[in-house]
Amino acid sequence: MRILFAVAPLTAHLYPSVPLAWALQSAGHEVRVASNDGLVEEITAAGLTAVGLGERTSPPEPITDEELDRFSDALGFEAGSDFDELWRATRYYLVAACKRYHPDGEGRPELADRLVEAARSWRPDLVIWDPACPAGAVAARECGAASARMMWGPDYFGWIRGRLAERMADPASGVRADTDPLAATLAPVFGRFGHEFSDELLLGDFTVDPLPSQLPRPDGLRRVPMRWVPYTGAGPVPDWLARPPARPRVCLTLGVTGRTVHDGRDERVAAAFEAVAGMDVEVVATVNAAQLGTDLAVPDNVRIVDYLPLTQVMPTCSAVVHHGGFGTFFAAAVHRVPQMIVREDLGSGLNSTRYLEARGAGVTLHADGLTAAEVGKQLSRLLTEPSFQEGAAAVHADITAAPGPGELVPVLERLTAQYRERG
Repeated sequence: MRILFAVAPLTAHLYPSVPLAWALQSAGHEVRVASNDGLVEEITAAGLTAVGLGERTSPPEPITDEELDRFSDALGFEAGSDFDELWRATRYYLVAACKRYHPDGEGRPELADRLVEAARSWRPDLVIWDPACPAGAVAARECGAASARMMWGPDYFGWIRGRLAERMADPASGVRADTDPLAATLAPVFGRFGHEFSDELLLGDFTVDPLPSQLPRPDGLRRVPMRWVPYTGAGPVPDWLARPPARPRVCLTLGVTGRTVHDGRDERVAAAFEAVAGMDVEVVATVNAAQLGTDLAVPDNVRIVDYLPLTQVMPTCSAVVHHGGFGTFFAAAVHRVPQMIVREDLGSGLNSTRYLEARGAGVTLHADGLTAAEVGKQLSRLLTEPSFQEGAAAVHADITAAPGPGELVPVLERLTAQYRERG
């Protein structure tokens, strides 16, 4: 088979797909990964064939308050509810992701055009696409390939679609098919190639889902469960990491994407440094200069590493402090490492923190009002209370209950044969 992965230009979206791409490639299938040129180096570094789609010549139009209001009204959220918090996270993925593939200032959706052309030319049998790259669904449709989504976190798109369907089924809501904000948001991408919005186009033929079954997800979708096998980049093992730590090692990381969000000192880093300054621990902080700022004192027991694959350092750790992203979460979980999540209102933090707490595998704090005293208190608990190690073992069991990427290969072969257009 020929399999084309289509990925939005974020490493956090590419990395969960890499082990599956390896498995398919190792089974003798032809695999290519398409994304913006900015991700090509990461793709090839993983030993995969990259298809560069270029870059937009103009930035996508900004998200307007009017658009957000249309979504918020259609979804019927109440301020302060769980739905409201999920919506605040979802809007930055859903609307922004779609706009990346909208037409440019001259009416050309450049990235979408190039992806569709690559699919038409190469004729893959299966397109596996990132939900934040909705043009992947069009590419599959245009070349008659089976269409599968590859999740990297919560199914925001499926969840929003289900919620809108519920609202449209209720006449009192005032939401109708012709006022569906999700259909309107995707119309410039789908309509460019002559396709009308539909659930089949939005959600694919099936979904490859590496999240444990204990996490909530929308109902009614065909899902193919897969074990999350962490891939966090590659590089030589530093000499200091090859030796066992002399005291408990704690990893502090805020994720790869977080490096581009904060343009000044990250106060979560400052609070963590102050907290560990007097503790008998060794801290490995994978943060860059921007996150440190210019005036932050680094304690003697903190080692600053601009970048280090988490899969290298995590097996040596007794605890990890991070932002709640699923890439970091599962890199720690597969090694049974208790976790402290310091989350903000964006990202996957809401979902990962609830799962972490339900399993007793760690503690959660909020970035707003974060204090060094609270970080120190909770970190001491992670390192001394046996219940957290037991909870981390429970999360590990959840993850390993799903089939690995290699076991999915024959499943994807059968599903591709079922859904691919013939003739």
